[in-house]
Amino acid sequence: MKAKRKIAVLFFFCGLLSSRPTCAENPPASPARRADARIPRSIPLRIFRDYLVVAEGQFGDVLQHQNFVVDTGTAPSIINTKSVRELGLATTASTMTAMGKLIPTDNAILPEVELGPIRAVSVRVQVQDLSRLERDLGIPVAGIVGLDVLTKSSFRLDYQKKEMEFGEVSDEGIPVSFDERTGTAVALVSLAGIPARLLVDTGSDRVAVLGRNLAQTQRLVLRATAQRGSSIADQSMEVQVFLAPDVVLGGKHFILEKAYVIPGGSHPAFDGILGVRALGFRAIAYDQARAAVYLQK
Repeated sequence: MKAKRKIAVLFFFCGLLSSRPTCAENPPASPARRADARIPRSIPLRIFRDYLVVAEGQFGDVLQHQNFVVDTGTAPSIINTKSVRELGLATTASTMTAMGKLIPTDNAILPEVELGPIRAVSVRVQVQDLSRLERDLGIPVAGIVGLDVLTKSSFRLDYQKKEMEFGEVSDEGIPVSFDERTGTAVALVSLAGIPARLLVDTGSDRVAVLGRNLAQTQRLVLRATAQRGSSIADQSMEVQVFLAPDVVLGGKHFILEKAYVIPGGSHPAFDGILGVRALGFRAIAYDQARAAVYLQK
């Protein structure tokens, strides 16, 4: 059965898009797993272009030592078509929306995926060809892990330490509510005096707004430019540049040299994308007990 799903920007300039999460079970650990001291409480990260996060995980005992992009702007998680073939998974046809456009896609049920101490089973994922992303990064990529999997544990992703820690986290930083129903963390922001709901996204280093959501940004536009490959739905999507000298988030003021408008873009749940590194945050944390995301300078 076809189902519409929301989609968020993974790479605003390089690549891919992604949305609504499914319920990925995380069953209680067996006594053997609880007693296994080898399960890490932190994992090292590779950071590409100072914002794109890659961690090593695995598909259970079948495919180990796999590279996953960690992206808070993606839900449900995504598996590479190559990994689907290697795992022998069945797929079903579905659809997703990308910047207001309905495009076909496939879904699959992933038997098991592990990232650090997180173990999720029977995870419904989107199937996408990530070969272009692999070429761009120069490494194999098995999939993109989104908040539908990541929120199975509290965590803190530290860009400076290049480390992801799991377990109890502090409430340091600017809090952003996490919506379990949509699988998104959406921040209330003011851009040059214009209120906006921005999706908190580790998969982008830009602030971008959807033109059909925020028509008032047109008065701020400086110029238009084509960005090749910024969307799955439109491989030559035009964006517009505008000044956003005063960005207010959580009562704090940030200076942003420029932001972007996607003229034809729209979404009911958010008005645009807030790249975590765009405003210079050094870490992002998720507290499972509070169902809150924290942006930390």
